[in-house]
Amino acid sequence: MVTCADTAAELAGAARKLESLGAEHQQDAIASASAELAQRLEENRFHLVVVGQFKRGKTTFLNALLGEPVLPVAVLPLTSVVTVLRHGARPRGSVHFHDGRTVEIPLDRLPEFVTENGNPRNAKQVAYVEVFHPSPCLAGGVTLIDTPGVASVYEHNTQVTYDFLPRMDAAIFITSPEPPLTSAEIEFLRDLGKQVGRIFLVMNKADTVAADHLAEVLEFARRSLPPGLPIDDSQIFPVSAHKALQAKQSGDALLLERSGFPHVERRLAQFLREEKNRVFSFAAGRRLLELAAELRMLLNLEIKAARMPVEELREKIAEFDRQLQWAQQQREDNRVLLRAGLARLSSSFESAAREFAESQIPAVQAAARHHFEASSSLPRRKLAAEMDRFIARMIHELFEQWRRQFERQAFEEFRAVAGRFQQSINQLAEGVRRTAGELFGIEIAPLELADELAWLESTGYYTDSLLDWGLGNAPLLLPGPLFRRYMLRRVLKAVPEELDRNATRVAYDFKRRLQKSLADFERSLESKLDETVSGIRRAMEAALQRHREGSLRARELAESLTRAIEQVDTLSATIRENMPEPSPAA
Repeated sequence: MVTCADTAAELAGAARKLESLGAEHQQDAIASASAELAQRLEENRFHLVVVGQFKRGKTTFLNALLGEPVLPVAVLPLTSVVTVLRHGARPRGSVHFHDGRTVEIPLDRLPEFVTENGNPRNAKQVAYVEVFHPSPCLAGGVTLIDTPGVASVYEHNTQVTYDFLPRMDAAIFITSPEPPLTSAEIEFLRDLGKQVGRIFLVMNKADTVAADHLAEVLEFARRSLPPGLPIDDSQIFPVSAHKALQAKQSGDALLLERSGFPHVERRLAQFLREEKNRVFSFAAGRRLLELAAELRMLLNLEIKAARMPVEELREKIAEFDRQLQWAQQQREDNRVLLRAGLARLSSSFESAAREFAESQIPAVQAAARHHFEASSSLPRRKLAAEMDRFIARMIHELFEQWRRQFERQAFEEFRAVAGRFQQSINQLAEGVRRTAGELFGIEIAPLELADELAWLESTGYYTDSLLDWGLGNAPLLLPGPLFRRYMLRRVLKAVPEELDRNATRVAYDFKRRLQKSLADFERSLESKLDETVSGIRRAMEAALQRHREGSLRARELAESLTRAIEQVDTLSATIRENMPEPSPAA
């Protein structure tokens, strides 16, 4: 009888052989990924990753699972820091730096390394942080991982989480009611479903909406889910992680049950007890097959280059370089057009914000006059303070409602502009792919770039105090009737000023988002272009070097690579034989 341990051992052995083949043929990325996967299989280290959009409460959810506030919250997380939680006899932390150093720390020092306040823009160059804790949910090789939020506030946030996708075995996806599922989340779920064996959907902050409205939100979220996700019968767990953490700390069993948290905990425990090993082996096998296929393609590519006459190879390489150079120039030209398109979009948003502000002046003035008259019996200072609060509240409510409506339209326009640029780049890259195909007989997949409108923390709204006009509290010395007439004039004058001022602030926020979106988009493009050409470039250079050493060396290389491809094919067959069937969603 073949056990889960036997399956894991076979897959680990295959991963080690793939690591060796990758290293032997200088495909370092494949060797490194295979080595990491082999180690996880050998240690039975299952990656259960908590993912979701920024500010959905991922870290609070993890703290609720652990039963105490281990990870820092209420601060902006660093986008480049992944936090790995593993079982340990005592709570402690390890900080791993990009230069290879590791520093042991007590858990109360975590904010120094994983928060924006403690480590601004990751100035300390933290690669990731390990947290060890004796929680039962970390037993049996389970590793919980807190990832940066998708569509977050700092650079590389979404990219770090996307880069971690191949290392995920199962995922807990956290969303919340406001809004229930954004387009960025739906797109991420679609990509997540291609990588992991099981997704648990959690609607956090469920206590922030009325029960009848929550039912509508959950149904909307279910309808919005991409098809084919490996989830529990489209089940979404509504919880309040904040209340669950409070309940566990205070021992309040009733509050814990009301939080909805025990329901998701029981389902996770069942999954880890009954399905984890099958999902882990399937995910590991699938990833190994992807790595094996990539290595096979690169080895085959190198064989064809080695067998090609040296002069023809040099000509092909020169043509490849020309295509790259031309594509690079065309990309720069198109980037100028993209930026011009986004500048027009930013300008139209600013104009729309100002038009909206101007259209609201009569209604806001009328509402302010009515509120002033209703509050005119208040003492002078309280009347001024009350009108300050009223105007600030009106500004906030009006612009928040307008911004949500307008940004949906702006997002579609952004995607249209970015989509035209992406299409243009793919057309340019087609020439490069065609050249590679003629040279090596391979096909390179089209580029897929992020085209989501970035989320940024709003600069908020601002209104001046009605009494703050250069004379201090002098108006308070006026006789009562004069003071009230003065204040009403001041209120009616302040309304258009504050509307215009905050229209400018809203437009500035949107411009910042566009700028960040452009930076994310261009960075994604650079990364994808590097992925497209790096393996081809290495194969070209290796084959050319063998030609320089003589035709005999080139033939020897081709024979060696042929044997390596046979080994890869044997490994792939072994992996398929030992992979379990994908575990169906319950």
